[in-house]
Amino acid sequence: MKPPAPETRIDLNLMNVLYTVLAEGSVTRAAQRLSMSQPAVSNALGRLRYIMKDELFIKVSGGFRPTERALEIWPDLQQAMEQIRAIALPLEFQASQTNLTFNVAITDTLVSRVASALAVRFVEEAPFAKLQFHLHSNPTSIDALQRGGLDCAVGMFPNVEADLQLEGVFSDRYVCVFRRGHGSLTTPLSLKAFIDAEHILVKQATRQLGIVDNWLSLKGYKRTVRLVVNRAEEAISIVRETDLVAAVPFSFAQSTLGAKTLEIADLPFEHEKILYKLAWHRRSYRDPARSWLRSLVRETIINTCVSE
Repeated sequence: MKPPAPETRIDLNLMNVLYTVLAEGSVTRAAQRLSMSQPAVSNALGRLRYIMKDELFIKVSGGFRPTERALEIWPDLQQAMEQIRAIALPLEFQASQTNLTFNVAITDTLVSRVASALAVRFVEEAPFAKLQFHLHSNPTSIDALQRGGLDCAVGMFPNVEADLQLEGVFSDRYVCVFRRGHGSLTTPLSLKAFIDAEHILVKQATRQLGIVDNWLSLKGYKRTVRLVVNRAEEAISIVRETDLVAAVPFSFAQSTLGAKTLEIADLPFEHEKILYKLAWHRRSYRDPARSWLRSLVRETIINTCVSE
């Protein structure tokens, strides 16, 4: 029997490159994740273009986008790579021996409090591995979990995706934070005073609505938002220097009071508690390495935040 022609031989390493570029959405990030040079990744993609008779990626303003063919094979490629990992990885994962790279996103009201503790435990338990923190928003983390660019994420995730698995980590509540000595606000805070105040809205995604605004709209009220920022820490810094107010999780507000220059008031209307959730894609449920990572993240958050 004749061996197959060279152009029909598939190098699984090439498929792993394609998987990683699709997952990361960037040749640069894919090269970092694969510990390869950017030219080597580009060369691998060139070989795949020849084999698959498709461009795979098209240059656009600010980067590239996958072709229809690349998008068509993406679900099957994800499943195939996960099955290969399940076969190749040892059943008994040893964190102390692994050199894997893990990717985690944690919402901004938690990351400043848990990143250090998580990093310390990670380095102690997995001295040869690499941990990458990513910016979190519900839409971007959901997309990255689906693409394989994240191993797990921690956020509020109000809308459950069918292919994600969620686990509550701890609950909290929103409070209103304002400058001590504010000209028109005192504690306890009245509903009228809250509505009349000028607010800072914290949100990470362009189309993401504020949860407090959703609660108010259900009761027929609307607040005035003067500033929109990406991080709760930015909101706190601005509140210290102005008469603007911000609604943030209680545990975060407590941890950032510093010199006691801020007042914390309960929201003056009934509202639900918020639940921080650990999210991961169902395809990684049985992966021992990702299971270890989720346990590490879960335990660190509980030990750091719940005990505060």
